[in-house]
Amino acid sequence: MQIGEEKLEKALRSAHTRERDQQQRLRWISWIAASYALDALFLALFWAAGTVAAGVPLAYTVFAALICGAIYAWTASGRNLRMRDPNLGMPQIAAAVVLQIGVVAAAPQLAFPFLANLFTVFAFGMTWAPVRQAAMVWSLGVVALGMLFYAMGERLAFPVASAAERWLVWSYFSLILGRCLMLSVQASELRQRLQDSRRKLADSLAQVQQLASHDELTRTLNRRALIARLEEQRSRAERFHEAFCVALLDLDHFKAVNDTHGHAAGDAVLRAFAALAQAGLRDSDVFGRYGGEEFMLILGATPLAAVQPPLERIRAELGQRDWAAVAGGLRVTVSIGVTAFHRGETLEQVLSRADDALYEAKRLGRDRIVTRD
Repeated sequence: MQIGEEKLEKALRSAHTRERDQQQRLRWISWIAASYALDALFLALFWAAGTVAAGVPLAYTVFAALICGAIYAWTASGRNLRMRDPNLGMPQIAAAVVLQIGVVAAAPQLAFPFLANLFTVFAFGMTWAPVRQAAMVWSLGVVALGMLFYAMGERLAFPVASAAERWLVWSYFSLILGRCLMLSVQASELRQRLQDSRRKLADSLAQVQQLASHDELTRTLNRRALIARLEEQRSRAERFHEAFCVALLDLDHFKAVNDTHGHAAGDAVLRAFAALAQAGLRDSDVFGRYGGEEFMLILGATPLAAVQPPLERIRAELGQRDWAAVAGGLRVTVSIGVTAFHRGETLEQVLSRADDALYEAKRLGRDRIVTRD
């Protein structure tokens, strides 16, 4: 049941993300349509200034409407999601390039402003289209421009014969720069959102790894992580002939703590003991909850003869601790079994010997340290 719920939740999140992306694409198409409308408006103004014939702005408007309408309908229907590039970047850029070159071919006197408008087209391409597709369209555009320059020659012009034309060229060029700037800002925001998403993903991954390797109650390493660290320590010891010891620490009569004072008190004892045990450890030592009220301490680069002081500190401090804030009359002690690793041994052999030492500490009356070599 839980697996089915997780799959359903994942599917719902995926559907929500897909819907959000589709809405963003539709908004982009609306903005592109507005950009085409702006171009058509300036063509109409150039017609009013006597620069071009009336058929030029009319044809531009019709073809721009067909392009935007087709892209919008394709996206709104969801058919774009079946394609490798659901943004339909390449067809949009290719259509825009053809349209701008078509204006220049039909009205070479407008060559400068509408060739400059290609900067807007390729700024859009850098924002949405994959690099390979944008490069393909750029290559085709370069070839088409070369053919246009060769065919049109001196007819390509800069419309500044009248004051009205000069004002229109200046205004239109200013808007081209503005649109390029807007697209650059949009691309920067997209990159920033992508970086934020990656950072959140990294944080989430770190949290997952933390949860997977740490005990939820004591915030120490869990059994799986301890065994992994123990294996790392064994490999290092085999390679560099480095001594290390393994200690198993078990809280005495812990069941009685839960039965007498409640599980909340038992949890408080486990957390307090974990904090106490870790307080004086070295960077080379590894501590964690091995299971229930049992903990493990791996003492790196430490021979058996040197384990008594750190373990005695833990045992003594725990026995002297005042537990009044947790429960009245509570006293907690710990039994510890410790052994050293010998080259050629398996982890099972080392842990079995440490467990035997712990059992011996319990048998001898608890609240003590027993070594087994």
